[in-house]
Amino acid sequence: MAKRLIVLSSDELILSFLIDGETTYRISAEPMGGQRLLDSIFKGRVKRLAKGMDGVFVDIGIGRDAFLPLKGESYKVGDSVIVQVLREPEGEKGAKLTTSIKFVGKYLVYFPKGKDIRCSSKVHVEKRESLCKLLEGDIGEEGVIIRSSAVHADPEAIRNELHKLRDQWQWVQRKAKALKKPQIILEEYPSYIRLIRDYWQEIEEVVSDNTVVWNNIASFLEEFEPSLLRKNLYLKDPSSYVHRYKLYEVLKGVFNKVLWLKSGGYIVIEETEAFTIIDVNSGDPLGSCHEENALKTNLEAVKEIVRQIILRDIGGIILVDFIDMKKQENRNLIINSMLSAFGEEACGVNIYGFTKLGILEMSRRKTGRSVTKMLSEPCPICSGKGHIKSSSLFFLELDKDIPLYHQSSVELQVHPLRYESVNKRLRARGFTNVQLSISEDININSYSLSHA
Repeated sequence: MAKRLIVLSSDELILSFLIDGETTYRISAEPMGGQRLLDSIFKGRVKRLAKGMDGVFVDIGIGRDAFLPLKGESYKVGDSVIVQVLREPEGEKGAKLTTSIKFVGKYLVYFPKGKDIRCSSKVHVEKRESLCKLLEGDIGEEGVIIRSSAVHADPEAIRNELHKLRDQWQWVQRKAKALKKPQIILEEYPSYIRLIRDYWQEIEEVVSDNTVVWNNIASFLEEFEPSLLRKNLYLKDPSSYVHRYKLYEVLKGVFNKVLWLKSGGYIVIEETEAFTIIDVNSGDPLGSCHEENALKTNLEAVKEIVRQIILRDIGGIILVDFIDMKKQENRNLIINSMLSAFGEEACGVNIYGFTKLGILEMSRRKTGRSVTKMLSEPCPICSGKGHIKSSSLFFLELDKDIPLYHQSSVELQVHPLRYESVNKRLRARGFTNVQLSISEDININSYSLSHA
């Protein structure tokens, strides 16, 4: 199904929504103007050995040492090393690094230190052999994954991209030698461009409300896929898209721990620092559920669980407590349904099966904080035990809503704890038509706008 990318921006935040049909499929969030760590390439210097952890700590110039697992490599303190960020810092954990550098192109993923030619699992089996043979004479002591986008590509275009990615690696090596201290060599693209790069064959329109973002996309597309330039739209007022796809409601939804199913059952999602637990409930107040009904509700829950994992970008260890089922064939059906539901997003997903307690163990490649964590901050009311909508998201929504009143007098009501920051924001934005007041009845995550 054709997809549409909508990018909303403020001074602090960039939000990207990948729409599949009429449904939001993925959300990404990142600070405006901040340094991007994930998949960026750095020159690092080994600071200390961590023998008990089978790795070393590396200074990459970000003010906090990152961890590099050892995989047959040997380093001593002071050694220089070219690394790529596999996982961003989170909480007490620093960034995780790899020396297995990768470069993502339109048709290929190139690994300078790889050893073989592989095809994406999305490529039909019958096409894999011919695609792999295409590059056999061009690959030396390096590796390549052929992306599904290469299936209908001109063979010469695929070979040209291989040479281009190889040149990029050689440039990185030269740059690393020239640098005197640990620092970034090659910064990864913003999340909205990565989404275009990953889904470019399916995207029918890209909409952004920021000229800098629009220009970044245009510059990328000029080289990557010029035919998409006509689909790159700038809209100063994206409200028609916001309302059509109910983007604010979607954002509100990623904060919901409880999600109801059509059958009357529900799932509860709880993210912790160590793992994510998802509980499936029948909705029966007596807690009774026959095997057949349990299977039916669990299968319904699988679709919503997978949708939320992708939408919220939940990674790491995930434990799913399904409604209890005794039959092994029903448990196997749940596992197969889960894999099927992930579909083309199954890369990086591992399902280990049910424990003796009936909990499904799985993991998904974790690259950073989930969308929910990115867009929330500790709650000042409960001393940080809970989380509320981040100030950056709160202001992005407010900045988009106020201009819709076309300079007429507007009354804005906010929670008392938001008053000071909102008042400062209104002055900075020059919103002189807004009368700000406090209401104890307003949720701290919300506000009320009305004509004065």
